[in-house]
Amino acid sequence: MTKTIWKTQLKPSDVQEISVPEGAEFLTAREQHEQICVWFRCDPLAPKVKAKVAIVGTGHEAPEDGRYLGTASLQGGLMMFHVFVKESV
Repeated sequence: MTKTIWKTQLKPSDVQEISVPEGAEFLTAREQHEQICVWFRCDPLAPKVKAKVAIVGTGHEAPEDGRYLGTASLQGGLMMFHVFVKESV
């Protein structure tokens, strides 16, 4: 089983579900071209499962059941978003 690194762009919403290969290992989250993205290592042939992702602005309530992945800086640093993942929904 060869694992590769994949990226998914997130919607600018508070909580969302994304589809990832089963067993995906979330690595980091940050901005790329003014989009919030997450990167994960996975077996691309594994069946897809859902992961729950929360995007939280500075000063807003952070989820207690999620693992912190990283911070995305948008609009030249005017907007800071912190990304958390709950890997099994």
